[in-house]
Amino acid sequence: MKILISACVYGENVRWNGSNRYAQHIHDWAKENGYELVPVCPEHELFGTPRSTIRLRAVDGEVKAFAGKKEVYSQLQEKSKEIAERHRAAVGFIGISRSPTCGLSTGVKDYGSTIKAPMHQNLDCPTTEVSSMNTEKNRQIFLERIKKYQQLTQS
Repeated sequence: MKILISACVYGENVRWNGSNRYAQHIHDWAKENGYELVPVCPEHELFGTPRSTIRLRAVDGEVKAFAGKKEVYSQLQEKSKEIAERHRAAVGFIGISRSPTCGLSTGVKDYGSTIKAPMHQNLDCPTTEVSSMNTEKNRQIFLERIKKYQQLTQS
């Protein structure tokens, strides 16, 4: 069974500046529980690495994403949808906070609240962020959500 994971958390150098946010404890957890981690990065697929930082901002009450002065939110949404469709068999997704595509609760300047970033919006399976996987209790809760999802989708 496959769990999607932000490629930077997986250890790939795909962040805007060519770095990563490797999380060994997630690799260990997945292996212990019999899951394969599949790295994904909508931003890297669209714009390569390195690239301009992408900032979310509200414009006339609507969420927009800017890479420099270029508006790219619809591209991020479409690429995230494409990735979700490509990996329909995934049973979970582990994103990373503050990412414009992989954050579970991502801030939007001048919006007054946070949003689920496009990867979380486009997946039907359970999703979380790597920062929520730092304790054994939270890893167990996510595992239980995945198992429940698997039971529901297999019946």
